[in-house]
Amino acid sequence: MGILNALFGSKSAAQKIVMDDEFILEQWKDYCKTVPQKKILIEKLAPDIRLKSDLKELKLLLTLELTNICGEEKTQAKLRSELESVEHSSKIRRVHRLEQCLGYAATKYEYVHGLLLHLHSLLKYQMHLVSKLQSGFKGSETIPILHLKSQLELELELHHKIQSIETFHDLFLALVKGEHIISTMDAKEKQLLAKMQKEFQGIFSGNTVKGITYEWVGTVFDSVQNIVMDHEAIMAKGFDPHVDVDFEFVNLPGFVDLVKKSAQGLRKREFSEQMINVFVNVFREWYNHERD
Repeated sequence: MGILNALFGSKSAAQKIVMDDEFILEQWKDYCKTVPQKKILIEKLAPDIRLKSDLKELKLLLTLELTNICGEEKTQAKLRSELESVEHSSKIRRVHRLEQCLGYAATKYEYVHGLLLHLHSLLKYQMHLVSKLQSGFKGSETIPILHLKSQLELELELHHKIQSIETFHDLFLALVKGEHIISTMDAKEKQLLAKMQKEFQGIFSGNTVKGITYEWVGTVFDSVQNIVMDHEAIMAKGFDPHVDVDFEFVNLPGFVDLVKKSAQGLRKREFSEQMINVFVNVFREWYNHERD
């Protein structure tokens, strides 16, 4: 199992990885060496210029201890559907926003975790694309080649951001070895998550009439705006009143207290810790990535 497969496989997967620090970092360094080589090979690809030797070398570069796709074969129909639905520009914006929202000391683990999650996904996707090109992609082969190139662009963005983190190796080791576990939702919270995501979609598409979630969202949003507009209050909380201060505030632990107080102010029902946790996650997801 690849290192990132284990890290993102389950809540306790990282705890099951028994490797020494030197081995883990060697695997990361091996991956880093593949980036410039992949760039050369992928940029050469074209529907009418696609050497089998180049695809074979690409596959070797993608066969890493860092991540793999063993037992995860995608059908051509499924891969084609995913290719057609990919919005590359939105993924680039998402990575930049991740840095904007989480690139702060207090959330450094979450920031690295988010970058690695994106990297894990695109490395697996690249392997699927190369495998399909090797076996013969039925129909226009321009599609997977274009997506390989867009995936490379995204990978270069991720790699640049990771390389700019001075303490990345320490953070990476702590995440992989389970010394810092990103909290995950239990079964009940996942059910609440699906329900609340649907409610958020209704609210922000204008298709939802007023209800408890509608009032809760409005109260929290207004509270955030009021706080960040008050520079004195912001500085009293230890923040600098810079342009991204609202994103910083929403993504730091203190935001949870604001959500709890907002829930108490509604006084219409009891809000469990699970509901608070889910609301915080859904609100942050919307605020960070969909609010534009």
